[in-house]
Order: sequence, then structure tokens, then C-alpha cells
Amino acid sequence: MTHIMANDGRLLQVLCLLLNNELFQSLAAECLLQIVSRKGKVDERKPLLVLFSADAMQCMFQSADGASAKPLEEAHYHFLKKLTQVLTGLGMQLCTLWGKEGTPGCPPNFSIYLEAILTFSRHPSLSVAHFANTLWLAFFKHDHISKDPILVSFIPKWVQASGPKLMKVVYNKAARASGRSDDVAAYVALDCDSEEEFNVFFHRVRVDLLDTFKQATLVAPLVTYRYVQDWLVMMLQKTMSTPTDASQFVTVQSPSFMEWDALTLALDSVLSKILMCVERPPVGNGLQLLDLCLAFEPIDPLILSSLLSCISALFVFLSMAPPETSSGYLLRVLDKIFASLVFTQGGDQDKWTQSRSVKNVRRHAASLMVKIGHKYPLLLLPIFDRVCTIVSSLEPKLSKMEYICLQEALLLISNHFCEYDRESNFVGEVLRPVSGQWISMAKEAFCSPQQFMSFVGLDKPPVEPSAEDIYGQNRAQIICCVNVLQAVVKRCVWPDDPDRAQRGGFVVARTEAWNPIYRNPATPHFLPLFPGLLTLIQCFNSLWTPPALALLSEGYKSAYDMLEVDRNNLLGITTQSQSAADCLDWTQPPKTPIHRIQNFMTAVHDTSYHVLGAAFQSIGRDLYQLPNLATTLLNTVFSNLDFISDFRLRPIIRVFLKPFIMFCPVDFYDSVLLPVLAQFTPFILNRLNRKWQHMTDLLEAGGIDDENADAQECLEDMLNRQITREFLDVMKVTLVGGSGAEGAGGATTSGGSPAMDDELNTRLHAHTQEVIGELGMRVLTCPHISEPVVSYLLSCVAWNDSTASLKAVTLVGPVVRFLLQERQTSAHFARQALTLTLYALQTHGQHDANLGSLLMLGTQLYEMLRPKYSDIIEVMKQIPDINLTDLQKFDDKMLEETRKGNKIDKAKREMFKKLTNPVSILL
Repeated sequence: MTHIMANDGRLLQVLCLLLNNELFQSLAAECLLQIVSRKGKVDERKPLLVLFSADAMQCMFQSADGASAKPLEEAHYHFLKKLTQVLTGLGMQLCTLWGKEGTPGCPPNFSIYLEAILTFSRHPSLSVAHFANTLWLAFFKHDHISKDPILVSFIPKWVQASGPKLMKVVYNKAARASGRSDDVAAYVALDCDSEEEFNVFFHRVRVDLLDTFKQATLVAPLVTYRYVQDWLVMMLQKTMSTPTDASQFVTVQSPSFMEWDALTLALDSVLSKILMCVERPPVGNGLQLLDLCLAFEPIDPLILSSLLSCISALFVFLSMAPPETSSGYLLRVLDKIFASLVFTQGGDQDKWTQSRSVKNVRRHAASLMVKIGHKYPLLLLPIFDRVCTIVSSLEPKLSKMEYICLQEALLLISNHFCEYDRESNFVGEVLRPVSGQWISMAKEAFCSPQQFMSFVGLDKPPVEPSAEDIYGQNRAQIICCVNVLQAVVKRCVWPDDPDRAQRGGFVVARTEAWNPIYRNPATPHFLPLFPGLLTLIQCFNSLWTPPALALLSEGYKSAYDMLEVDRNNLLGITTQSQSAADCLDWTQPPKTPIHRIQNFMTAVHDTSYHVLGAAFQSIGRDLYQLPNLATTLLNTVFSNLDFISDFRLRPIIRVFLKPFIMFCPVDFYDSVLLPVLAQFTPFILNRLNRKWQHMTDLLEAGGIDDENADAQECLEDMLNRQITREFLDVMKVTLVGGSGAEGAGGATTSGGSPAMDDELNTRLHAHTQEVIGELGMRVLTCPHISEPVVSYLLSCVAWNDSTASLKAVTLVGPVVRFLLQERQTSAHFARQALTLTLYALQTHGQHDANLGSLLMLGTQLYEMLRPKYSDIIEVMKQIPDINLTDLQKFDDKMLEETRKGNKIDKAKREMFKKLTNPVSILL
């Protein structure tokens, strides 16, 4: 920085002047970008504020205006983007400096600077506007800048400039040839080479813009609210004044729908933050908007779906209104939702003739009821019986899925009765229609793979049309039952408040630590159905065995294949454009029998594991204490795993095994978890070892390449990586997360909260890596489990997946430390641990994050293992061209520091880094 600022910042002055010279402006902008992107201490950054001087600003703004005014050419456009990054980079430096001690705060010419950034926000290029938006978001989040009067005065202008950017642009590669500097599509074509690439880019732009809208609402709520209010009123007036019949319905690419779509997103973003603001818009004003939406009766399904989104966002005003006011509006809102639930076109329609757009409206309405039941249950609680009556009356007009969604909403509301008997009775009413069917199917259809295949028609030729497929009714019956079970175990919980739970009859006992043990109102109704769920899963696992595969009819040979959408998602292949075009499928042919059977197999398989995982999470102790549970699970859920495809194995690990371990009460570690882990851990280790060896062989033979991204080998590689990472998450829960799982099995209040899914994710990161939990201690002292667990972790460090390696490194250190304390290590283990770490440095050392963590791990391992195993120095000597003198100094220092009990410091890591850089190990 001293050189940059020499001679009163002469270098910066010259670079700013060169911005207006066409020969040098691009290179000058690149130099300035490098300067304003510098990191460092506050004192080193402060000199950069000289760029806020009037002369520097004038140079940059003149060059920006010049680049924007020129015809659209790639060179000019490249310079404009670079200049935008220079100005936003300068703003990021301001974010770092503003508010720090010894810094001036608001810089000179701040208003002029913001006007320039606003110009970029108005620019037709989404890339330029996106760069500028990053800075606005940082400003709105900043504790001091967000309160600055100058910035606050710019928020209305930013909202007006950014709102239109939320509207989707139709990709047109030919627009690039227009050369028009005001054509958004021309800039899009210049930035993106394909529609798929643009879809990914626009999604990122829109998400960032919506985040900024949310943050702007926290700073100036009335400004953002007024904008979306005016926008909504304008769209309602414009749409109502436009005559519409079936031949004039909008499509997903119609400008009017694109505007509705952008409006609903902006409205939801703004109103989702209103309750967090001190200054709120008048409730009456929000209810007037709700009035306008409720009075609008569109017949266009896409417009109706957008209207439902607006009503959903405006529902927040009902929670702010007095009870006497909200009750009247609530009934009108429910009427609107229920009318949309039975929405049809062209007279009566059944599920075979409904267009996808009609189905989307109906599903949207059903999902909206679930959302309201989740976010505003207390508003609906007083009219619970009335809602139940309406739902029952609508059942004949609804599909099974729509009706189950409404049952989910009712279950969410019923949780707030806080009366065990009443809630349990209602759960019984929900399950009663499917209980008999489920038990009957478990005894007859699920008892063997042959019976199941015959029941769902897998051993018969495909039937077309689907309306004549009698086996389709059996498949629908299975899906219905599984989805009802999922709704019950996912939505039924005991009260968060311990006092209410006690008064409501949810507490049945106390632990030795006097923590309450709760009972879920669904327990007495779910337990009789639990064996049928295990039977179905066992049956599914048997379907992949060779004898069962031989029974498949010729037309269903690909029935067990991975869904195309799942395959594309895994490979990162974007199909958004095709999906969007399908939304209005007036003429789209129905799916073929093979598509229907593939969807059925995937839905039932995955949902079954969701039910199983959610059941152990919500039912808890009452499931874990079932007699011989471990043996039963091993004989059902974990049966025939050798025949299961990788993509079918993932739900077992991610959806079932993780919550099963996490929410197990301590009392059942030995009787339930350890037997399961003793069988599954060696299996997954051997399977992944084979897979990684196979992938390594393919890679060396050139069988996997980026140009053939849809090849089967590439798919197998991605699945292998995902399973490796997901089982690492399970290992983290097992080793360091066990101490917090007692209550989740029914011993503390946290296990039954509606936010259990969030808790499941946050617990993964809540424990420091130095602590092995109680379950982890038992696992690592059990020889049948400890050996495969440790082998798996060390292998993950070295396998060719940087993400998995980074995850595994955080576990290896504490595991080795624990094993040393328990005297469960050997010389062979010491050599293997250090060797694999060095190998990992060779494989992943090019990634900064991996390099830092592996250097720390290598230093830790050497320090821990060297006092007991002197021959690990021989492992270090395998590094070619290693300096033996430096190695001996490192070895002496580590021994000396270990005797003193000193912790690892930067000097030790630097010594280890010097010894291992560059690493080219001869293994």
C-alpha cells in the first residue's frame, strides 16, 4: 500500500485518468480492481478512501457514462462490468472501515457515489445490476451505513430500479446481434451461451435481489411496502380491465404472467419481514389490499395461482389485526382457498383430464392451507371444527394428495389444543380410513416380492390408457396410505411449553435427571401400523434381488431405474426451460406406463424412509423401547443391501439413519444403536472401498470426463461422492452429537417442537470437534464398530473428494486422541493415519481450505503419535527430496513441546508445511 499511495497517491490519479482513454481503460480498470479488492488491516485500507475525492469520482463516472452510451460491443461491455466491480469493491472497503475506531465514517461525495451505483442498478445488463446489488445488500446489512440518512434517502430509488429486474427475461441468442445498448435480452445473450446457463444465472440474480428487498424492508419498511402495494394495485387493475377467455390465457412466457410472478416474490419478501420492523404499515391498509385480492375472480389458472401467492403474503395482516376484525377476513380467505381447491375449467373434470395448470392451482391452494396451519395456527384454532366440516364436504371433489394436504393442515392446527386425549382422538380419525387397508396390504401384498409385484402389476404387461389400469388403483392405495402416515408422524408433536405439556397430559414419566418424558398423540395409532411399514421396506429391498428381477414383465424392465429429473439434478443438468413450458400443458401427452411405475417406485421407497426417520424423531422413546427392535430393523430395513442401487441407498442413510441415531435416548444406545451400527458400518465401508477403487481405475483409464457428463460412469461417480459425504454426516452425529440426543427421544422439550427439521440440521454443526460424545465413546470402545469407523474416516481423508476430505479431517483428530487415551492404537495404525494424511495433501493440497485443515491434522497426528510410535518418522522420510536435517529439527521440537504440554502453534504448522511442500509421496 505504501507504493500505491506514494507521491500523494499519484498512481491512483493516473489510473483514474486512464479510465477515459479507450486504449488503456480496460487495463486501468483491472489495476484499480486489484487495488480496491485488497485485504488487510484497517490502517492499510484507509488510504483507499482517497478514491472518494471529487476528481476520482468524476473520472470514474465519466468513463461509466461513456461505456454505457456506446453501442453494445463486447469490449465496451467488458470494461463496463470491470468498472462496476471497481466501484462496488470500493464500497466494500467502505463497509469494512465505516464505524471502526479512527475512521471518518461517511466519506465525502457519498451521495454522488450512491448515484453512480444506482446508475448501475438501472442498467439493462443483469450482470451489471447484480454487481451493484451485492453492494446495496452489504450497505443495508451494515450496522452504521444502514442508518446513514444519505443511504436511507436512496432506498426509494433503489427499489424503483431493482423491482423490474425481478421479471424473468426470455432468452434469445439472436438478440445479441441487435447491438442495442437498451436491450436486456442482448446483454443476456452476451453473458450466457445457452438458455440453461441463463436460467441458472437468473435464479441466482433473483435470489440475491429478493434478499436485498428483505434487508431493505428492515431498514425502510414503509418504502418497500409502498412499492409492492402500488405494484399489486396496478396489476389487479390492469388484469381486471383485460377481457379474458380460454383462448387468451397467459403462458409462463407471457409478459403479464412474468410480471405477476415477480410481484408475488417481491410482496412475499417484503411482508415476510414486516413483523420484525418497529415501523409497520397500517393494518387497515394491508386489509384493503387483501380485500382487493379476495374480490378478484380470475379464470386464468396461472393468474389465480399468482393471486393465491399474494393472499398468502398478505395473511400476515390478519395476525396483526384485532380478533373481531381478523375473524371476518379469515372466513373470506378460507372461502377463496377452498374455491381454488375445487377449481376446474371447461366443466367437470377428473384427474385424467385436468391440465397441469389446473392441478397446480389446486395443489397451490392445498399447500397454502398447510402454510397457514404452520404459521398461524392460533388464528384457525377457534374455527377448527368448521374447517374440519368443510374439508370433509370437499373430499369427494379432491384428489387423494389434495385431501392429505388438508389433513396435514388440520393436524398442525390441532397441535395447539394442548390436550393429549383430544389430539390423539383426532389423529385416530385421520388414520382410521387407511389403517384397515394398510394392515390388510401388509399381510397380503407386502409379504413377499412376488405378491407385491402381482399387486401393483409389475409382473403384467403395461396397461394404456392409465384409466383402464386396474393395478393403478392398488398403487394409488399404497401411495395414499404412506403419505397419510408421513403426514401424521411429521406434523404431530407435543407442546413446546413444558407447563402446557404437563397440564395437557403429554408427560408420562421423568428421567433420573428429572427431565420430562413425553408421549406423542399419534403413538397409540401409529404403533399398530409400524410393522406394516417395516414389512413394506423389507419387501422393497427384496425387489432388487435376481429372483425378483426375473419376474418383471418385459414392458417394465426399466421400472426400477432412476428418475430422469433426479439424474439431471445429480449431474447438474438444467431442464428449467422444458419444465416451464410444460406448466401449461394443454396438449402435452400423458405420461407413459413406464413413467408412472417409475414415479410410483421412487415415491413409495423414498416416502417410506421419510416416515421411518420422522417416526423415530417424533414418536421417540415408544419406538426405541419396542422388543427386539435392533434385530427387527436388521432383518427388514437393512436386508438385501448388497442388491440395492446407490441411489436407493441414499435415503436409508440420509433420511432414516441420521435421525434414528440423533434422536435415540441414551438408555437404548447399547440395545438398539450399537447392534445396527455393528452391521451397517462394515457394509458401507466395504461398499465404498470397492466403489472408490472402481472410480479410480476408471479415472486412470479416462472413463470419466467432463465432456461426457451424462455417462453412466459420471452418474456413479456423483452418487458415490454423495453417499460418502452423507455417511460422514451420520458419523459426525454418532461421534460428537450423541450427548445431545437423549431429549430428542422423548426426554426433553426440544424433541417435539415444530422446528425439529431445523434442529436436525443445526445439531450437525453445534458441537466442537474436540469433544467425543457419549455415543461416540461407546462406538469407539466397541471393536466391531470402532475398526470400520476409523478406517472409513481415514479413507475419507484420502479419497478423491475434497468436500468429504474436509468433513472427515474435523473428526479424525478427536477420534485419534480418544483412541490414544483408551490405548486402542498400534504402530500400524499410526503409520496408516499419517500416510493417508500425506496422501491427502497430495490429492487435495491445491484447495486452500483442504490444505490448511490437512496441515493442521498432520501436525496434530505427529504430535500425538510420535511419543508412543517413534517409527512414524519413517513415514515422513518417504517424501521425496525431504530435507532430513529439517525433519530431525521438526521431530525434536515436537517431542520437546509434547513433554512441555504446549499446544500446536503456527510455527509447528509452518515447519510441517515446509517438510510436506510440495508433496509427491511414493506409496
